[in-house]
Amino acid sequence: MRYPFILIVLLINLLSCRTSLELSDVEAENISNDSALQAYNVAIADLVAPYRENLEEDMSRVISISNEELTRAKPESKLTNLVADILLNSGKAFCRLTGQDFVPDVAYVNYGGLRVSLPRGTITVGNIYELMPFENEMVLLKLSGATMEQFVKQIAIRGGDGIAGMRLGIEGSQIGSLEIGERDFDKNKDYWVVTNDYIAAGGDEMSMLINHKKLIATELKIRDLVIEAFEAEHQRGRRIQGILDGRIYYE
Repeated sequence: MRYPFILIVLLINLLSCRTSLELSDVEAENISNDSALQAYNVAIADLVAPYRENLEEDMSRVISISNEELTRAKPESKLTNLVADILLNSGKAFCRLTGQDFVPDVAYVNYGGLRVSLPRGTITVGNIYELMPFENEMVLLKLSGATMEQFVKQIAIRGGDGIAGMRLGIEGSQIGSLEIGERDFDKNKDYWVVTNDYIAAGGDEMSMLINHKKLIATELKIRDLVIEAFEAEHQRGRRIQGILDGRIYYE
């Protein structure tokens, strides 16, 4: 039992020493790259090259053609409307294919989730990755009328976002009028919303969505759904064309 005590005493003595140390000299030399290390780096580069080439080829693949540049704006824009429409259609298709007993009412795309504009002319896979660089997945939320109202109020406060399936009139920064599925909003009714998993978890100041009645995770990346929708239109010989239809407006 004496050894711990001796070690403590020695440690105290060492810490109590006030001997100062001074730098007296510095020596340096060049170290040449080891040939074996160079060979290793070349081997790694050769291993990665096919994957990099395949990735670059896929990113440059043309998936659509647009008649005009598509930019985001508020209260609505051709870009936000286009992506929201794709999301709503994808949600409906998922419900149909998986035998759900409901059809989504509304789709929501947060304005900040669309990072760049889409160019006029050819649109590539890489353009969609730049537009939506996040790995967000599509989810379906069942909301009470009260929660739905809080949700739409936040959209009004922001001055607009990407929506489909509803028509919102903004008065000041509040809801002036609201229709869902071409019918007046009913606070006593439940609604199904298609959005991304980040928003569903309360992200981007949408904490009210945490109070959903039900959540269905599709495990489908929204970016992939957009790419597929663009490709489908391209194969039909159709060009991408956004629309402005007054789905969000100021009263």
